[in-house]
Amino acid sequence: MTTQTLHHPHHPGPPPAPPVQRRYARTKATRLLSAGTYLDPGYRRTVIRELLKNRFRVVAPSYGYDAVSVLAHALTARRMRRIEAGMAAGTVLVLVVLMEQGVLSPLVSVPLMFWVVWGAAYLRRIVTLNTLMTRLKETATDGGFDGSYPAGGKLTDALIRKIDLEQSTDSGLVFYGGFRPFVGAGEPLRDWSNAQLLLGAPKTRFTARRDSEGSSLDVDAMERKSVLPFSVHDITTYVASRMAAELRDEARRDERIEGLTVEQRRFTTAVRTNDRTRGAGWSQLPSTDDLPDVHWREDYDSAREYLCVRVGSWNEELVTSIFVGFDLKGDTLHTEFYTYVLGPLVREFHLVDQLPDTFDGRLAVRVAWDMVKSALRWCLALSLWPLWLVPERFLPSPLRRLMRPRRGGRTFTGIRTESPVDSSEFRLGRYANEAVDCGALTSVREMATSDTYHHFFQRSDAVKYTQIVERRLLLSIRSFLSEHNVDLADHDRAQTNILMGDDKSQNVYGGNNENIGYNYHAAGGGSPSAGGGQSS
Repeated sequence: MTTQTLHHPHHPGPPPAPPVQRRYARTKATRLLSAGTYLDPGYRRTVIRELLKNRFRVVAPSYGYDAVSVLAHALTARRMRRIEAGMAAGTVLVLVVLMEQGVLSPLVSVPLMFWVVWGAAYLRRIVTLNTLMTRLKETATDGGFDGSYPAGGKLTDALIRKIDLEQSTDSGLVFYGGFRPFVGAGEPLRDWSNAQLLLGAPKTRFTARRDSEGSSLDVDAMERKSVLPFSVHDITTYVASRMAAELRDEARRDERIEGLTVEQRRFTTAVRTNDRTRGAGWSQLPSTDDLPDVHWREDYDSAREYLCVRVGSWNEELVTSIFVGFDLKGDTLHTEFYTYVLGPLVREFHLVDQLPDTFDGRLAVRVAWDMVKSALRWCLALSLWPLWLVPERFLPSPLRRLMRPRRGGRTFTGIRTESPVDSSEFRLGRYANEAVDCGALTSVREMATSDTYHHFFQRSDAVKYTQIVERRLLLSIRSFLSEHNVDLADHDRAQTNILMGDDKSQNVYGGNNENIGYNYHAAGGGSPSAGGGQSS
C-alpha cells in the first residue's frame, strides 16, 4: 500500500518521482503567467510564497498552465531584483567609506552614488525587457517562447518533482483545503442537481373490460421490465467514454473539441495531525489505495469522485470545467452538475505581446530617458512624504499623479486562512493534537484571473462549451439508462427543465420541476464568473 508523501516544513521527506512530461509547458497561459512575474512584483511574491515558502501545502491541479515554469521565472525575477539591490548597496557602502576616509570628496561621491543606483536599476530593466522579448514573447521567427524555464537557485530537483506530481494529479486524487473542493478550476458559473427514480421501462399495456349490471369498467395496467442493476462506477465510466468519443475522438475534424479532457478525480481533504501520544510524528496523506470503497462517505475526511470534463480554449487562457457526480440511494439516481470557469488573465500580463520584436539602441535610449524622468518624479514625491499618510481620494488630481510611485500595482493577497475559534470551557482546544490543513486553497492561475473578459467571444465560448457538454451529458445518461431498462419519462421531463434552465431569465419553474435544483452564478455584462484576481 502506497502513501502520498507530503512535505511539512518541520518534517521534510523524499519527494515522489515526477511525471514523464508536463503537458502545459508551452501554452499561452504558462507564457503570460511567467511574464507576469516580471511585470508585477506583487504577483511574483505571491507565487514564491505559495509554491516555495508554503511547500508543505499541496499544489492545486493545473488547468492549462505549468506551475514549475511560473515559479522558475518568479525566482529569476526576484534574483535579478536582489542583484540590483546588492550592487547598489555594496557600491554605495564603499563610496561612503571612501568619503569618510577622505579619499573621495562629497562632490564626487554623491553623484557616483546616484549614478550607481540608477545604473543598477537600468541594467535590470534592460535584462527584464530582453527576457520578455526573447523568451516570453510569441514571435513568428525562431527564438520565441519554447516552454523552457531558467533553472538553478532554490528551484531544486526535489521541488520540481513535488510540483510536477501534485499539479498533474496523475493518481486521480485531489487534496483540497477549506470549503471548496474544485480548487484551481476558477469560479462557479452554473450548477444543478437531479434525482431520478429507477423504475422499469414499460413492457406491455393491456385493458380489461368488466360488465356489471349493464355498465362497463376499463382497467389499464402496465407491465414493466426489470431494471438491470448497475453501479456508480458503471455509469461514470460509460458517460466518460461516450463524452470523449462524441466530442473529440470520433467527431469530425471540423467539429472536434481539441482541448477536451475527460477524467475521473477524487476530491478529499488534506489535514495532517501530530499525535504526540503515539510518537508517530506527522501523519501522511492517503493514496487512492488507502481510501475506503464506500462511495461518497458522509464524514469530514471522505473522498468524493467526480467526472471532470475540461475544455481548454483560447490556447488554454479560457478553461471551462464541468464536474459531474453520480450517487445511488434507494433506487434513485442522483446527479450533480457543477460548471467552473477560469477567465482570461489580467490585462497587464498581455503587455509582453505588445513589446517590440528586437532590442535596439533606440529602445535603450528611450528606457534611459524614461528612467531619468521617473527618478525626478520619485525625488519630488519623496520630498512630499507627509502627504503619503493622506488617503489618495482626498488629494488633488495633480498630487495624485505626482505621488503615484507610492501606489503599488495589482494586489495579490494569495491565500487567507481562518484560525479555529476555541470557545470551550477552560479552553480545552489547546490540548488537542496539532493539525495542519495542507490541502490546496487556490492556484497561481486563479490569483491572476481578470475581473472582466477581454473579448466578447470569450464570454460566449464559456457558455457555449458548458451547454455542449451539458447536452451531451444528458444524452449519454439517457442512453445508459435505456440500456439498463429504466423508464425514461422522468429523465426526459428533467432534461427539458434543465435545458430550459440555460436561459437565466427563467430561473423559477413550476409543474414537474420540483425535483431539480438550480443555482446561477454568472455575472452580467462583461464580468466573467471567473472574476476576481484573488482567491480566498
